[in-house]
Amino acid sequence: MTEMPIPNYVDDQMQVFFWEVDEFFPALIIFVVMFMWDQLLLGLVATLIFVKLFGRFKSNHMAGVLFHMVWWSGVMALNKKFDNGSVREIAK
Repeated sequence: MTEMPIPNYVDDQMQVFFWEVDEFFPALIIFVVMFMWDQLLLGLVATLIFVKLFGRFKSNHMAGVLFHMVWWSGVMALNKKFDNGSVREIAK
């Protein structure tokens, strides 16, 4: 029998450079908006500050906290059973 390496963290989020996806896309949006307003330096600073603060927030909370917050606000469906996060009670 041949030994095969098993990854330690199979359910980690996808990475873009050295950021996880839930850090990268909001930072990209901040940077692009500030770039379109001709505020490149301010965009870089705001992006780095956001990534630093959000990384600290993520380390103190559960994994995937941004996706949970987006679902809880009703913007995104979680799956077929839980499609609307803005419903707080289910009528019986």
